[in-house]
Amino acid sequence: MNLTSINVHWLILFVHLTSDNMVETTQFLKRGWEILNRHGPVALASRSLTFVIDLIKDGYYGQLAKQNSPIDYHGVSLPLDMPIFDNHIRRAFVTGLYEAEEVELIDEYVTGQYDLIDLGASTGFSTVYALNRLDEKSRTVAVEANPEMIDVVRTVRELNDANLSIEHAAYQPSRSEVTFHVHGKTVSGSTKEQGEREITVPAVSLTDLLSKYGIRDFVCLADIEGGEIDLFRHDMDILEDRCALLVVELHEIDGIAAESVQLLTDSAFELVDNVGDVYVYRNESLHR
Repeated sequence: MNLTSINVHWLILFVHLTSDNMVETTQFLKRGWEILNRHGPVALASRSLTFVIDLIKDGYYGQLAKQNSPIDYHGVSLPLDMPIFDNHIRRAFVTGLYEAEEVELIDEYVTGQYDLIDLGASTGFSTVYALNRLDEKSRTVAVEANPEMIDVVRTVRELNDANLSIEHAAYQPSRSEVTFHVHGKTVSGSTKEQGEREITVPAVSLTDLLSKYGIRDFVCLADIEGGEIDLFRHDMDILEDRCALLVVELHEIDGIAAESVQLLTDSAFELVDNVGDVYVYRNESLHR
């Protein structure tokens, strides 16, 4: 069997292993032919082998997490047997890579008698992890746009006996509804980046959240896949007035990360730390 035949076999194997996600499969095949044409069959065989090894690791750790669900991840119980979790996400939990940057920064900076707003709660892990470091009387709201994640956040709330409210909505300060793009991995999505499918979801602003839930001075977690630029463009005055600490992941989409940094630099917030793309900004006028 020659090298070209080996590569064809790797590609066929990959198609079978990922047939539940045809968009990613098509992208991989396209990239495979590009590598074959530019670098030859040896390079394609090497990269295909690496990818298959990753799939095998995903399968091993994924089944381990599923069989031992709920698992304890940094003191938060998580229902990794729920079908919304694929093996790649389960592997990230088992190996300690899921939201590792947020964990480090929340450990270091989130504390005190503040309320909590989590924009882009996803699995609810970061919400509960941060809540565990705040005063027991803190009012907490987990905001999540992806309807497929709401049951996960509810289950995480129940497993951890967490005192938090769940708002099914996308952050958007000027509309009542917004188009939300669901990505290939269903635990993520965006109002800014195209995904595999589009859905319409309710929109919510900071003003809405503060009023509805009686939020006082608060810590804000924000991982909203580019939507953070709207937060800084339209609600900076509210943040400066009420947000004591901001833990935000900045996304490089059409230059918005640079604009976000500039808007924060020109505000009352001071950059105190970052790990990777996750930044911590402190409002010294509210810090206590």
